[in-house]
Order: sequence, then structure tokens, then C-alpha cells
Amino acid sequence: MQNVAFKAGEIIIRQGDEGDTAFFIVSGAVDVIVGQGDKAGIVGRLGTGDVFGEMCLIEPGPRSATITAASDTECLAASYQEFITAIQENPERAVGFMKTLVRRLRKMNELLESGNPGHRGFRSMLLDSQPAGSPEAAALSWTMLW
Repeated sequence: MQNVAFKAGEIIIRQGDEGDTAFFIVSGAVDVIVGQGDKAGIVGRLGTGDVFGEMCLIEPGPRSATITAASDTECLAASYQEFITAIQENPERAVGFMKTLVRRLRKMNELLESGNPGHRGFRSMLLDSQPAGSPEAAALSWTMLW
């Protein structure tokens, strides 16, 4: 892992860009921004002890949000390979990482449920959004969706 520093207002991660690095905030704070242009909005703020960019360590793909430094911020940056080595050397780190992911999934489900007048949760909303008999819905691992 390497130490990296960002000045207030600096873009750290841009939504849609490919990434292979996650960041652990040592000091400072970052804003999480979703959407682009006029539709962009801050959906959260992360501070000391939080992690961002972690999804790329599990599944490579485009970044799901833009992250900007809300204040001068210091982070530890970990690449995919550094992450794999770290959890092999200390499996408890993997548990902590998984807890962060689960906490965020629970929060997302709460947000989805609160935006749903029937308060039916993510599973019901997902099924409603799929055409009847959809192979995509049938192929989903429901153990991952409660």
C-alpha cells in the first residue's frame, strides 16, 4: 500500500472510469457523487477509517461514483494484487472488508425500500422490473438477495 494525499476539491475517482485501486481514508473526508452533469449529486460523505473504490478489488469494472476530496485528505491506496496478498497474509482483513460491503448493501436496500411506496424491498422491486419469465431474473442467485 502506498500513502497518497489529495487537496480539497480534487477528484480522486471519476464515475465510469475503470479502476484497480481502493482507498482507506487515514485523515480527512471525501464526498461520494452519483450521476453526471446536472444530474450529479452528493449521496454521502466518508471520513477517517472508511474505504472507497473497493468494488474494483472484487469485480473489475467501471467506477460507480465520483469521489472528491471534501477536505485535504490522506489515504492508503491498495491495488488488486496488494489486496489479495494482504488478505492471504491476514484473513481477518477480508472479514473487515466484507463487513464494509454488507453494511453498504444494507444501506442501499434501505434506500430502495424507502423510495418504494409499498416498502417491499429490493427483491420485489427487481422482480417487478423484469419481464415475466425473464432469464436474467431466473438466473439471479437469490441467496445474495436475502
